[in-house]
Amino acid sequence: MNLFKLNTLSHKLFFAISLWLIGALFFVGLTLNITWKLEDRGIAINEAGSLRKQVYYLVILAQSQQNTQLHHEINVFEEKIKFLSILNNTPTVWNPFEQAPYTKQIERINREFKKIKPQFIEAQNNPQLQHQLILETPYFIEQINQLVKNIESQNTHNIYVMRIAQILLMFMAFVSALLSLHLLNRLVIRPLSSINEGLQKITQGDLNVRLNLQTHDEFHQVSVGFNQMANSLENSYQNLEHKVQQKTQDLEKTNHELATLYSITDHLHKMPFDHQMLDMFLQKMMDLSFAKAGSIRLLNQQGLQMWTAHHINLPHELIKNKACNETKSCLCGTALCSKSIHINIDLQNKESTEFLCRKFGLNHLIVYKIHLREQTLGLMTLYFEKSSPEAYSNQSLIQLLCGQFATTIENNRLVLKEKQLAVLEERNMISQGLHDSIAQSLSFMNMQLQMLNQAIKKQDQARVEKHLDFLNTGIKQCYDDVRELLNNFRLKLNQQSFEEVLYSIFERFKKQTNIEIELKYQSSNVDLTPQQHIQFIFIIQEALSNVRKHSHAKKVTIHFNNNTEIIVLSIQDNGIGFNYNSKKPEHGHHIGLNIMQERIKQVNGSFHIESTINQGTCIHVSIQRQQL
Repeated sequence: MNLFKLNTLSHKLFFAISLWLIGALFFVGLTLNITWKLEDRGIAINEAGSLRKQVYYLVILAQSQQNTQLHHEINVFEEKIKFLSILNNTPTVWNPFEQAPYTKQIERINREFKKIKPQFIEAQNNPQLQHQLILETPYFIEQINQLVKNIESQNTHNIYVMRIAQILLMFMAFVSALLSLHLLNRLVIRPLSSINEGLQKITQGDLNVRLNLQTHDEFHQVSVGFNQMANSLENSYQNLEHKVQQKTQDLEKTNHELATLYSITDHLHKMPFDHQMLDMFLQKMMDLSFAKAGSIRLLNQQGLQMWTAHHINLPHELIKNKACNETKSCLCGTALCSKSIHINIDLQNKESTEFLCRKFGLNHLIVYKIHLREQTLGLMTLYFEKSSPEAYSNQSLIQLLCGQFATTIENNRLVLKEKQLAVLEERNMISQGLHDSIAQSLSFMNMQLQMLNQAIKKQDQARVEKHLDFLNTGIKQCYDDVRELLNNFRLKLNQQSFEEVLYSIFERFKKQTNIEIELKYQSSNVDLTPQQHIQFIFIIQEALSNVRKHSHAKKVTIHFNNNTEIIVLSIQDNGIGFNYNSKKPEHGHHIGLNIMQERIKQVNGSFHIESTINQGTCIHVSIQRQQL
């Protein structure tokens, strides 16, 4: 396998390291095996050299007739020959099937020893045989010497081979280092340098730089990614000016839309809901969509009829057309059944010629719902001679503005309802005041007038004068009640503080009744709400009216305490008092109390009254702040 055809850097490095490891293991194993062989040959040389000494020793033992020791040494000699045979048969690492080099010599020595072995035993008692043994011994020893020389020669050869292997191992280490440097430079350093050089050029602004690393590994993939990044940067840089211009235009458009939305919304909330406001809104919508004409039609409560609240540039015949004001007859009414906020109607594609809009050249319509939450309040229709992209350029903005316009319509309706409720409430209060004072006084005078007629018919002069006095008193009382009501309803609360209004009421009360009045006023500068303000004033006025009419008091004391937790008002007089639990209340007395109770309930307050015959009356009113 060619190293540079591998597909990944990790495979290349793994292959190179594996190849180097195999070579290193081979040469290390070779030298180790040779070392073991040298050890074996050294042992063999020692053992073979000892055979010569052993032969001489056997000769001496044979001459000295030491039979036991002789047999022992013979056995030792045979054992050494067997050991040399075993060492000789040990294979080498470079040729495990090589035949043992000294087998024949060892076998020859073994055969010769077996021949002279009986001579050693028999020569113990035979001097002639001993002499012959001494003559034959040098030949046998010469064979042993030849074996030793051969072993030493082989050992010298092995040492030479080991040195060569060590030199080769050193050479392989040197070559491996050079090859590793070359591979590291070619496979890692050179690609990294190319990538780094490319990054430096890109950093300096040269976006035309490209890498060409044909290494077929991870660095090739990195170079492909680098080139893609450079292409993207170059394209982005080339299109940057266009994109900035496009974004600037989009931002200007958004800012214009926001400014338009804010401006029109501000006008809608500040201007009164009248012809001028409707004209301003519709004209702005026509300007945003480049429309030729426009109309705003509002729905009735049933949602079946529409009435034209405002229009611009519409023909009179189109405005007076009854079908245009009926949701089921007018084509614009289909927008009410659509889930979309707006619909586009192209009359040029309609086969029917009955549409009145086409008669005046209004061939394209865009109908926007004036929609608030789940309720459609009306429709705004923009008329065009033909469909164009400009008509749709600001549809989202127009939809938002129609929503704001719907909020304005709803707010105007709520304001009108609030005014109507305020008028009705005030009329109810006026009617109650008239009923409680003037109407009952007139009823009393009517009854006195009937009794006067009866007295006249009976010519009872005493009763006539009595009823005339009653009528005179009633007329004066009715006159005072009318003046008091007029003064109460003419009161201008917004121009004076609550304390100033109280003093003005008290001054008028003193002039009318000559009753002493004392005010104890405490306040933590927490303002009353307008509703609290007016209800407290009316309660005080009603209470003073009851004092004037019924109590016969000489003094009235009023306590008012306004703090952060509670508002307390108490009105106490030293008059004749009354039985509050009586089922037959004094004329008009309990009705005024009921009016005060109704007023304090409107501001979530409490009402309490205490009265004792001939000891006076105390009215206590309070409002808890947390209930506001």
